[in-house]
Amino acid sequence: MKFRYLSLPILLMCSFTASANGYLGFSFGNTSVKADLTSIGGGTIDDTTGLSKFYGGYRFNKYVSLEGAWFSLAQLSVGQVGTGTDAVSGSVDMKALGIYGVAFVPLSKSVEVFIKAGGASWDADITRDATTAGTDGFDALYGLGISYAFTRKFKGTADWEAIDSPNPEFSTFSLGFKWEFK
Repeated sequence: MKFRYLSLPILLMCSFTASANGYLGFSFGNTSVKADLTSIGGGTIDDTTGLSKFYGGYRFNKYVSLEGAWFSLAQLSVGQVGTGTDAVSGSVDMKALGIYGVAFVPLSKSVEVFIKAGGASWDADITRDATTAGTDGFDALYGLGISYAFTRKFKGTADWEAIDSPNPEFSTFSLGFKWEFK
């Protein structure tokens, strides 16, 4: 699995979060998943499931930060599609580690919008009936969002993100909180 390639950069980055400009956060939301099961004899899955994300970063200045995140992207199953001998069940279980740059645009003292771009190492298990195929990759990660500062150190966030993976395809929408160590 390609997670090991991101382990050192993420560990180094997380060590910086304890400094004066670091931050930690978490988000929960939904993942829209599209998976093609034809490689293991099935059809497709197109559904929405839960998402959890834990992240940390280092903010270099008012406009730029470097961030790393762990995503639990999809744990999704279809009980049975079809009838008789054509009946199949399927599931997708996907996790990812990402590292990316974030650019901020302050709109007011409390509100800022942001865009992010980088890469993510992901791992997915796609199952049809009793047949499982594992797949992984390293693909582009991109997204955008908005944050609201409740206090100087505590912010609420809303963001949309996607990893440009070929199969399964997914995008996320999440709401969360971030603590900044200013």
